[in-house]
Amino acid sequence: MNKRPYFWISVVLFTVVVGIMFFKGQDQEQPFFSPELKKIKADLVLYGVRYRRDARGKASQWLVTASRARFYEKKKEVDFDKVKITFQPESKSPVMVTANRGQYRIPSGTVSVSGKVEVKGVKGYTLLTDVLFYYPEKLAIEAPGSVKLKGDNGNELLGKDMVYLLKKHKLLLYFPRAIIKEEDAGA
Repeated sequence: MNKRPYFWISVVLFTVVVGIMFFKGQDQEQPFFSPELKKIKADLVLYGVRYRRDARGKASQWLVTASRARFYEKKKEVDFDKVKITFQPESKSPVMVTANRGQYRIPSGTVSVSGKVEVKGVKGYTLLTDVLFYYPEKLAIEAPGSVKLKGDNGNELLGKDMVYLLKKHKLLLYFPRAIIKEEDAGA
């Protein structure tokens, strides 16, 4: 007896059964599941975020754009990745902050950023630091620790613990040390 026809019949039957199972599975709705959601403990995750903080009857306080935001309802916090914050966006001299990460604490309104923090719009300087805080009750940004202020002309101010009052445009820098370019030193 030739076993060859039985082999081909079993291959065809197997293919038909697998095909029926595949197409039947396609008719049923498959639940969407992202493996990343399992790892994230946030209540809500948004990508390509743009958030504006407005106070009633006043000009906008700040505008945030970020690559990703994670909302934690119980902690009442929002974490941002690749964040850019513009303080006083409608004023003539807004202050722009960029950083790798940011956090907004909803009850207090404080904002903190960290990781390659760069601030533009501070008295004509670019501020570089590791950590920066915004306190809405004082309308101030503070940088504890090492701070570098770079001027357009190449001059630098180094210091520790900087405070910048947004409304008054006043800068306080503790323990300053100036690095002046040679061509400016003779003037």
